[in-house]
Amino acid sequence: MNPMHQLIRRPVKAAFGALLLALAGVILALSGGQFWAAVQTRAGVEETYTTVAVVTGGKRQLVSSGDIVYEDIGPTYEANEFLKEAAQKGWSIIRGQATMGLAGGYSPKLTPLTTFYRTDLGESDTRVDSEEHAPYNFAILEIEITEVGEESIYSQENLDDVYSEKNNYFFSWEITGKVVGVQAMSGDWDDPTGRNTNFYLQIDGSSDAEGKALQAGQRILVFAHHYRDMDFEQRCRIAWDLEWATGSPREIDPRSLDIENNMIRYADRTTAITITDGEGNPWPDDAPMYRDPDSGKEILIVGGRLGEISFNVTDRSQPWALHEFVIDEETGDGRYETTGFFDYGAEYDQASFTVLPEGVTAEEMIASSPTWQKAMESIRVSSHSVPVLAVNHLEAMADFAAGTAMVTQGRSFSQKEYSSGAPVCLISESLARENGLNVGDPLPLSLYEFDRDLWYNFVCEYNPRPTCYLPDQGFRQETEYTIIGLYRQSNEWVTTPTSFTPNSVFVPEKSVTCRTVTGSCGVWSSLVLQNGTIDQMEARLAENGLGGTVTYYDQGYSDIVESLDGYTRVSRTMLCVGLALWAVVLAAYCVLLPMQEGKTALRMWTLGAKRRDIAGQIWIPSALVALVGTIIALAVSIPGMSWATDKIQALTGSDLTLKVSVGQTVALCAAALAIALAVIALVSVSTAQRGIRKAE
Repeated sequence: MNPMHQLIRRPVKAAFGALLLALAGVILALSGGQFWAAVQTRAGVEETYTTVAVVTGGKRQLVSSGDIVYEDIGPTYEANEFLKEAAQKGWSIIRGQATMGLAGGYSPKLTPLTTFYRTDLGESDTRVDSEEHAPYNFAILEIEITEVGEESIYSQENLDDVYSEKNNYFFSWEITGKVVGVQAMSGDWDDPTGRNTNFYLQIDGSSDAEGKALQAGQRILVFAHHYRDMDFEQRCRIAWDLEWATGSPREIDPRSLDIENNMIRYADRTTAITITDGEGNPWPDDAPMYRDPDSGKEILIVGGRLGEISFNVTDRSQPWALHEFVIDEETGDGRYETTGFFDYGAEYDQASFTVLPEGVTAEEMIASSPTWQKAMESIRVSSHSVPVLAVNHLEAMADFAAGTAMVTQGRSFSQKEYSSGAPVCLISESLARENGLNVGDPLPLSLYEFDRDLWYNFVCEYNPRPTCYLPDQGFRQETEYTIIGLYRQSNEWVTTPTSFTPNSVFVPEKSVTCRTVTGSCGVWSSLVLQNGTIDQMEARLAENGLGGTVTYYDQGYSDIVESLDGYTRVSRTMLCVGLALWAVVLAAYCVLLPMQEGKTALRMWTLGAKRRDIAGQIWIPSALVALVGTIIALAVSIPGMSWATDKIQALTGSDLTLKVSVGQTVALCAAALAIALAVIALVSVSTAQRGIRKAE
């Protein structure tokens, strides 16, 4: 008997069965596909999203308009030590720790970004960068002294007992002079030749003979540090005051102000204003004011440093004491004790100042002095150096985890590159643009170490920057890196616990073989947590009195998981409904078709057919109908999947983008068909047995 004849004899029943199975298959495919997609998406989220905990307690800058205001937000050191201990003990919610080390990186053709003459005018935050200038705020200048101030002695009485030894006093003078020549400085500073200067000269040790020997009229060669353009800063203050006085939102370019030709005395003001010095005393009539030619507004120049620069000069040729803070076990009182002396001059041979004899030029002095030649080399190298930040998990750094920094071109480091220490790097878009660099270009870097003992060096807890280069120490590593990616920062010049400058070059930790330094918290270190464990971490911190000292970044994991879980719950419910409906329809189909073939089994047995053939004769037509129903279900489900996704998203309020592949839909329908064919086979065998028993 031909199985197809059975279908032809009952076309309505066969068509109805196919449509019934198709409908159930569509419902099952759509609901199952959505649930499958939700589960896969959840697994992908766990792999893709990273939750990071960063210690940001301590002092946080709130406002930097005029005087900088800080808010104390918690015990930084204690929180950092607590988390370090928790990581070492293997607390289960901590997946790992992301760390960073700093070295200086010199490249002769690399021009670092600076903010010497940049003002950020926005909302309540207006500032001129200062420490961000390091190590680009050194210079070698020739100064003609006009006045030497009185000697100031700092000792035990005014330094809180730190300097307890007589030979550990230090002496200071405020010296006024005029710049008559520039021997070395960063190329981005305006040439200060001809400007006046007030600088502080500090001499450590028991001898102040050199400072007392300085006199007006002398020419001195100085190694200046903490260089500042006071003229520009004064212009900024005038511009800000004008903007406030005029109530105008326009930004005034400080460098455009024609101050020299618009200066007036306080007594010559046209506005009836009375200004005091804060103690009720009126300003003297000869106090300088600026009259804006456009608005007519008159601005008093308080503490005016127009036409001036400022810097410090420090001589550490004398041995200086090393101290240790000791606590008395009986009284509990603490004090500093001298533990030894350090011959700074012999160790570093750093230039400070030299009086130029009559007839000797600055160039001749430098040419004859190895010390001054090394100072020239130090500034040359430092002016083309950037902070090289060696990392073991870039994406776990706070700003990258928070999305305020992101890789925009190329790619980030691979795990293989982290493990092997491959010579690859990421630089900022701004640094790349300034130097004409692109992804794939080589970036040769000569690395040098950060020396914590250098008197003007300290590791900042934010905005890591390289140290001033020391020729005596030299370079410790020469590596040609390849740029594999560019990153972008939403704000390049900020001062936050997690900030870094756009000069930062990121490299794999193991690619740096020289010694690096690190800070204690913030940008320097972060913990990678198990996703969804922020509440547990914060609760543990609160138990130890450290609540609020840690900032968390989960890349939006909390929000997306909440939405995804809602989607998963609805799709799971729909899947259960779909499975139940499909099972009911399959049962009804079995009753409708294969279970009605008992007479066929009886006739075939009577005619001498084999049991296997009888079961096959029943199963084949039913299976063909099931196959047709599955094909129809596939044809409807594949294009209908996006419709189902939109409906479930609308139901859950989810903004997730979930996609179900055609392969997933085919696989689900194939699985349902296989189960259906198996069930139909069992029913066919049972029906055949029933017919045979009747025949017997």
